[in-house]
Amino acid sequence: MKPILIATKNPRKAVELAALTAGLAEALALADWEARNGRFIPEPEETGRTLAANALLKARAYAQATGLVALADDSGLAVPALGGAPGVYSARFGGPGLSDGERGRLILRLMRARRSRRAFFITVLALVRPDGRHLLWRGRLEGRLTRAPAGYNGFGYDPIFRPRGSALTLAQMSPAQKNALSHRARAARAFLADETLVLAFLSAE
Repeated sequence: MKPILIATKNPRKAVELAALTAGLAEALALADWEARNGRFIPEPEETGRTLAANALLKARAYAQATGLVALADDSGLAVPALGGAPGVYSARFGGPGLSDGERGRLILRLMRARRSRRAFFITVLALVRPDGRHLLWRGRLEGRLTRAPAGYNGFGYDPIFRPRGSALTLAQMSPAQKNALSHRARAARAFLADETLVLAFLSAE
């Protein structure tokens, strides 16, 4: 059986996805595929209006470029007090050129006058074959925004998000702690629960 291509240019996300899907099929990082084949695949522009649309867009682009079944995700932080922002624009919130830390601090500035600090993460996983057929899974993690960033692990908005029932932000957790409860882990567990379906999907490629 061919490996599953982990279709992301983010090395930390690639490690998380590969770890979460271990045991079902061999995972091949996009960077490793590019190195082996001497080809660079440009990142597709995320023009979808939903997380599912962007996950599918990325997985389809890399599946068609490599000839492998590709697994991609799109994740977003939703803050009800900000009308659901940043949502699908989480990776681009505040404009181009901002770092993860700058985006997080921007969110906290916008929240200064807000009473409710409820927030949640959503991940959509897309598994796509080169012929375009696909499967989708979702994961959601409820929590609250902190008053200040805390922690140095993870990426994105992890330093400003404290999961419900936890005294730690996602960035204060070890990778194992985060993988036990994160939105991406929950989507991956749904993926793994469909093992028979996924194996049939992979073997029919």
